[in-house]
Amino acid sequence: METHNFRFSRILSFILHPLLIPSIATLILLLRPDIYPIVLPGNLKIWFISLIFTFTFIIPAAAVLLLLKLNKIYSIELNNRTERTVPLLISSISYLALLFIMKPAGIPPVFLYVLYSAAFALLAGLLINLVYKISLHSLGWGALAAMLISISIRMGIPLLPLIIISVILSGVVGYARLKENAHNQTQVYLGYFAGVCIVILFTFFS
Repeated sequence: METHNFRFSRILSFILHPLLIPSIATLILLLRPDIYPIVLPGNLKIWFISLIFTFTFIIPAAAVLLLLKLNKIYSIELNNRTERTVPLLISSISYLALLFIMKPAGIPPVFLYVLYSAAFALLAGLLINLVYKISLHSLGWGALAAMLISISIRMGIPLLPLIIISVILSGVVGYARLKENAHNQTQVYLGYFAGVCIVILFTFFS
């Protein structure tokens, strides 16, 4: 039974991986015509989400696999704090490269807000990880919840169901990380708190 629970929590950790959050957030916004009134052609939507998925998931994930192949890390789960530094640095560079590409492309500000929030949350995770191990899963989902709340308030769009779902998934992923013994409760709670605070600070000063 314990093995079954461990495998289930591991599956949850991969399905709700923080690197997927920018793509999830972008997809949510693309499916909400009340957020951006101009209907984008289907092929442009596919190109847009594909570009985001490539820079925020495929490149960072490929970097982790390459580091594993070169024996620079010992697990793709990066449970050791010191193993996280290089993958987080590569991911941050990839996120910033995406912003460099997207910013002059004239995309709607709400999408840039999502990308900037994700990039700042990742950079904060990198800096915090240098001194203390926190849950990057919790950080990412906390950032997403704060992001949805901010978009709802600033644009006057009711996103309460999505906000509730994001909070529930935050709890689910926190449970999964604890069940795997990847983190203790303090690391999970601090990760979520950091994610929320980073997005709030970015929103306030942007």
